[in-house]
Amino acid sequence: MQDIAQFFTDLILQGYLGLFIACFAINMIPFGPSNMVLAGAAIVLLPSMNWVLVGIIVALSATSAKLIHYYMVRGSRLIMSEERLKILDRERERVDKWGAIALFISAASPVPDDPLIVYTGFTKYNVVKLTLSYYLGKVCVTLAGAFIGYAVGSFFESIPMIIGSIALTLIITGFLFRPKEAKGESSILQDVLKERKSDNSEDSQNPQI
Repeated sequence: MQDIAQFFTDLILQGYLGLFIACFAINMIPFGPSNMVLAGAAIVLLPSMNWVLVGIIVALSATSAKLIHYYMVRGSRLIMSEERLKILDRERERVDKWGAIALFISAASPVPDDPLIVYTGFTKYNVVKLTLSYYLGKVCVTLAGAFIGYAVGSFFESIPMIIGSIALTLIITGFLFRPKEAKGESSILQDVLKERKSDNSEDSQNPQI
């Protein structure tokens, strides 16, 4: 546990590039820790960094990781049945209408955004809209987190490294030992698939004569 936390701490201490790589790697893991807290811990670890740039970089790394998730999910459509694809495609109109707002809100709030990224991937949501909406939402919280970290680091000028290391350790610990329920898939998608499964079961029990 401490080795993992130390690895990411050392990476962040390399500067902006190390910060991007560390946050990108963390965000590649579904249902990872809060990027707001990551931005705050980063600026506490290395107070010489500009807190605005830290917030921007953390948001960029998170957006980049989620784009990879999006394309991975979208690519999985190739192995889906025609019936399941038709179900997802019927949802596309609703996703096109509310997707940008939903992505912004999920990115800017503590609510896990991974289920929504999965849903947009399955429904082939516009990637440009996804990128802009998600990034704008995420940069709001990462800038806030970086500013809080900057304020905390300024208040405890003598021990920023200790505070940052403790914060990063707590982040990784909380992530590794989070409840299994946090790993659930999109409830919306599950509802769609369950509804379809229920329809198929009823058809099989009531065959046409």
